[in-house]
Amino acid sequence: MARFIERGAEVKTRWIAFLMALALLLSVPVSAAEAENPEAPEEAAAAETPAGVNLVTDEHIPYIYGSGGAFPSFHPWRNVTRAEAAQMLFRLLPEAPELTAEYADVPEAAWYAEAVRAMGSLGVMGAGAETFAPGDEITRGEFVRCIASFFPLETDGTEQFPDVDPASPDAPYILSAKAAGWARGNSDGLFHPDDPITRAQAAVLLNRALGRSGDAAYILTAHPAFYLDVPPDSWFYADVMEASIAHSFEDADGQERWTAHTARAEVPAEGFQLVDGWLYYYDADRNDILRNTQVGGLPLNAAGRFTSGSAKLDGLLRTIVLRETKEGMTREERLRALYLYVRDTKEFKYRKRPTYAMGASDFMLDDALLLLETGRGNCYCYASVFWYLSRWIGYDSVIYSGLVGQNASPHAWVEIAFDGAYRIFDPELEMSYHQKGRTDVNLYKFLDAKNSWRYIRPEG
Repeated sequence: MARFIERGAEVKTRWIAFLMALALLLSVPVSAAEAENPEAPEEAAAAETPAGVNLVTDEHIPYIYGSGGAFPSFHPWRNVTRAEAAQMLFRLLPEAPELTAEYADVPEAAWYAEAVRAMGSLGVMGAGAETFAPGDEITRGEFVRCIASFFPLETDGTEQFPDVDPASPDAPYILSAKAAGWARGNSDGLFHPDDPITRAQAAVLLNRALGRSGDAAYILTAHPAFYLDVPPDSWFYADVMEASIAHSFEDADGQERWTAHTARAEVPAEGFQLVDGWLYYYDADRNDILRNTQVGGLPLNAAGRFTSGSAKLDGLLRTIVLRETKEGMTREERLRALYLYVRDTKEFKYRKRPTYAMGASDFMLDDALLLLETGRGNCYCYASVFWYLSRWIGYDSVIYSGLVGQNASPHAWVEIAFDGAYRIFDPELEMSYHQKGRTDVNLYKFLDAKNSWRYIRPEG
């Protein structure tokens, strides 16, 4: 009996030792796998997302770009296409997936081809479809579904937006995005899932989802970039910079703080610059164009463009400048071309009209429009058109309502300073002499040193 008990105790001891060894053996592969592959937990988390992969959040890489060049535009109000949405998300992938999706309407050489195929291969966009419709505008609902596919879906008892159809394939993703706090809807409490989404809205939405927020203090101080159509006071300014500029950052009590950024490859020269028929002033210290101010006598509007104060006249002047001048011309070559336009345009005919008082300064807008719209006008009309055109290309020109000639006739002309001396520009008077056969008369950049033409300016 004692031997049996002793034998039983021995067996029990062996079983306990076996079970302990087995437990130790089973625990070793898990810890070894973690030591050999520290990314295993992240991969496990990624597998819980509908796309099976997470977007990059630890590096703040740009995922949407402007037009490039010295004076780029971002086109914040342009609607995002399906191809553009795919490209944004593709740039944020940790690595390119195996491409298994093919689409009949996506050429192999298209700039968006790899991105579109990647989204299709991950099941995020166009899964199983024969065509992708890359040029179609993406809706707000589908864009949120695409983003949410890279995050674990959650609801947290959140109520759906009232205007989101529960039967919509986008509905669970929109609900998840709302629960996560990055899909907030509009001020009316609705989400408008079927509306298109603009580039500015897309940047704001995707930044929220990624946990990225532009460091406004850094951006407004360093001015890392600028876009002609993204003024610093726009509601999406910091988000556009966050989305389009490569930068390093640190966490400061839960707030993103930029520490450095990638400098622009192309920087404009200081001063007035003509871009696509519009005049801007680039301030090198701010690394931005000036807006809502005046440089010399030239007013700049909220868009940073020189303006006559009339949208109608601005459109006419821009059309003339684009038509009558060429890329690569110097500013003075442009000035000469515009002077000849006013002097020689056959559609312009002189028409006698009432004159203005000495020193009058409120006739230019109406008289310029009169000549450009009817083709008829007097010296005040011709001078007004040339005055606006010269200013349109950056000259701080002056227009005078004064007197000229031996008879001291009421007359209007333009003057521009060159090397400290004001030169006369009188297209209407030169035109009238040329029509009489006096082609030797040249009143372009004319310096009347001897006052032989007797130009009399108003005092002051």
